[in-house]
Amino acid sequence: MLVLGLVEIPWWAQLLILFVSSIVAYVVYMSWEYNVFKKMGVDGPKPTLVLGNFGTFMSVGMVKAEREFYQKYGKIFGTFETKYPNLFIGDPKLMKIILVKDFNSFVNRRGFDQVDDEFSQSLLLLKDDHWRFVRNIVTPTFSGKKLRDMCPLIRQAGDLLLENLEEKAAKDEDTSLKETFGAFTMDVIARTAFGLEINSQKDPNDPFIKHVKIFTNSKIAALLIMIYLFFPFLNWLVPLIQSVGINLTKEATNFFISVTEKALKDRRQNPGKHSDFLELMAHAQAANEECSKTDSSTPDPLSSRKKLTDKEIRSQALVFFMAGHETSSNALMFSFYHLAVHTDVCDMVLQELDDNLGKVAPDYDNIKKLPYLEMVIDETLRIFPGASRIDRVASRDVIVGNVKIPKGMTVSMPVGAIMMDPEYWPDPDKFDPERFTPEAKAERDPFTYLPFGAGPRNCIGTRMAMMQIKMCMAQVLQSFRPVRTERTDCPPKLSKLGNMVTDEGLWIKFVKRT
Repeated sequence: MLVLGLVEIPWWAQLLILFVSSIVAYVVYMSWEYNVFKKMGVDGPKPTLVLGNFGTFMSVGMVKAEREFYQKYGKIFGTFETKYPNLFIGDPKLMKIILVKDFNSFVNRRGFDQVDDEFSQSLLLLKDDHWRFVRNIVTPTFSGKKLRDMCPLIRQAGDLLLENLEEKAAKDEDTSLKETFGAFTMDVIARTAFGLEINSQKDPNDPFIKHVKIFTNSKIAALLIMIYLFFPFLNWLVPLIQSVGINLTKEATNFFISVTEKALKDRRQNPGKHSDFLELMAHAQAANEECSKTDSSTPDPLSSRKKLTDKEIRSQALVFFMAGHETSSNALMFSFYHLAVHTDVCDMVLQELDDNLGKVAPDYDNIKKLPYLEMVIDETLRIFPGASRIDRVASRDVIVGNVKIPKGMTVSMPVGAIMMDPEYWPDPDKFDPERFTPEAKAERDPFTYLPFGAGPRNCIGTRMAMMQIKMCMAQVLQSFRPVRTERTDCPPKLSKLGNMVTDEGLWIKFVKRT
């Protein structure tokens, strides 16, 4: 029994003191950094003890909360993701410094501990020289010639999509945009990344689809996002969450490893047979092996290596799917939604399509004749960007503008809020593709429109994403017109975690064109 002076403290009181002391220590630990922005002279919403600004982000929604903070506190403000300070910089001139001019001070994105080892070598997570090495090797796989070779694979998935829409139109049924274009982009990436001919639009029991759905389970994904963003000190829980049931995530990862290794082996044995991502990676390996025979220079351990390891290739293939699937399907979903709601815009898109393509199959070259369609997509991505923020981590103490940013601080650029700022976009909630005429773009600071990021670490798949979206829309609109129905939510009901529709989906009808 604890003795304090001459007073003996009973065991239950000792436990109570220990419990209260632990609570106090935890609150102090979680709130210790809450004066950091005040010291930096940066304004922002007041954090609540322990949770920081987590409650606002979750109650209002992350996209809406960032927009409200941006409007209230200006282009520079600070928030707390539980105990972790996050500096937001929304001034286009300062963003250019971070993303381009002083890129070497902000090379890395925020890291996530406990991420599955098979994803750890992906471009999304790699850091510093390792990232530069992989990026330099992977970049040529998205050249114009390589993308042109992938067009037939995208059209194959488009043909399956048209069959699905034909059935819906014949029955006069509404179509779930979320389900329909999620399946389409899944088919595209299975073909262009793994060389697999699946039909997720007709066969939901395909093993590829089954394992993809494990990765994209919305409830588990939402929980993981909250841990990664707001409770990184709980990262040790991630493997436990991912192992729900019978270690399903590991089962899915092993499936994709097996698929990738089998595909790589086939492409090495039969070079030139395919035109997918893994074929290009295998070709790059072979070319680098040949190059290494004649180049004996070894300036540093990393640069002495001339090719990607199989693990690095697997990571790129997996993240190629994970990053490309949701973003492309959302862009298609919201673009068709806008055409269904704005009939005048739809008329102009259909006229442009009829005048320039007619019934000719869309491809890498002829979709360049559809500038107004691209304007529609650009305006859609302004209103519903795939990511509402761009994150970077300061690798050293650095001054940006009048703000001294300490080493290790996460800096976020609220691109979603910027692309809805009336200073740059008058009447920002209005859908207006005319904002993206060549003349309008020339008058606007390019750093006010960043749906794919900017600088050396921008989205490596931007050109492929835009090609896929334009080809799909052209192929569908040659035969169908999107039409609003009673089930069409206007505006769409969005998730609190980003520009994604809720599980109820977003519905329109595709009417056969005559």
